[in-house]
Amino acid sequence: MAATVQRLRIGRAVVACDIDGALRQAEIAELFIDERPLAQWLGLSRDLSNSDTDLDPALPPALAERGRAAFLGLQPAHNQLGSGRLVLYRCHCGSDYCGVISCVLEFDGDHVVWRQVTLEDDDGPMSGPDSGENVQEENAASSSLSPVPLRFVFDRTQYRLELERHFQERHSQERPLPR
Repeated sequence: MAATVQRLRIGRAVVACDIDGALRQAEIAELFIDERPLAQWLGLSRDLSNSDTDLDPALPPALAERGRAAFLGLQPAHNQLGSGRLVLYRCHCGSDYCGVISCVLEFDGDHVVWRQVTLEDDDGPMSGPDSGENVQEENAASSSLSPVPLRFVFDRTQYRLELERHFQERHSQERPLPR
């Protein structure tokens, strides 16, 4: 059975949180798969515990470059838990020990595969079968993480171009304006 090929888009979302009784909002990077946020695929809400990503436009340049290289498979994924899995979401504090959403990143010919997309913590990735296809319903609303690790397959060229677009946009915003 041929795998369904999804489309990746890196966009922005707003995360809201209550800090000492004051509602705060922050713009964050979001991974959209077939125009649906990854958080929605996973059945979770974005909050401070999962608001950070290596694709965040506010990262220092060296960390952003490391994230770009990891997502493109140019260097091993940096994961403080030591699993070598690619971190998709992490805590706002930057520590993977709070728990992360991660995946096994694979390059297979003309495709990029995010396999076993799930919660990972000190005990390792949340276990479950890797069915090869995602069976969650389009409008499934759940407050808990999907119990089955998800799998996404992207066209390799589209995936690379989207990452390049995202990082080029980021670099354009960093350049100082001419005087």
